[in-house]
Amino acid sequence: MSRTAVALPGRAYPVTGPALAAVLDVVARHGYAVAPVAWSFPDPADLPADPDAFVTGRLAEATPDGCDLVVGKSLGTRAASYAGERGWPAVWVTPLLRDAAVVAGVRANPAPQLLVCGAADPLHDAEVAGDLAGPSVTVLELPGVDHALSSTGDWSVAPDILAAVASAADDFTRRLA
Repeated sequence: MSRTAVALPGRAYPVTGPALAAVLDVVARHGYAVAPVAWSFPDPADLPADPDAFVTGRLAEATPDGCDLVVGKSLGTRAASYAGERGWPAVWVTPLLRDAAVVAGVRANPAPQLLVCGAADPLHDAEVAGDLAGPSVTVLELPGVDHALSSTGDWSVAPDILAAVASAADDFTRRLA
């Protein structure tokens, strides 16, 4: 039986970006067929008027028959409520933990979830992450790492960061099996 993982990018971070690619490589090695979603905006600083509806709509289009795992980065984490309503496990990379709807979606989801967070990410809230952590929510908080999961302030992600992300994704995916 084939399992499907739907991958949601960030606003300007494609599913081929290093952190998402590391997670998706692990997921694929565990037997999931990866279904990537893509979007782009004329100006990378733009967002849809209703980002929650936009992301949820794209996830709904990609999952007419459901899915077994959702992997989302940043803007893609706005699908947390949709995934939670369906009880879908999820890996949220740099989740928007300063956004009440994202936090509520993570909190309401009964399925296992992994949150991959950069401690130096301005969209991260360590107190909220700590509050969400529990039996079904695992939090990987990377010290000195920003929203791009870079420790250098650019888009390059150090091998040790990628290794930590891949290891956490591997542990999480093994527990789903």
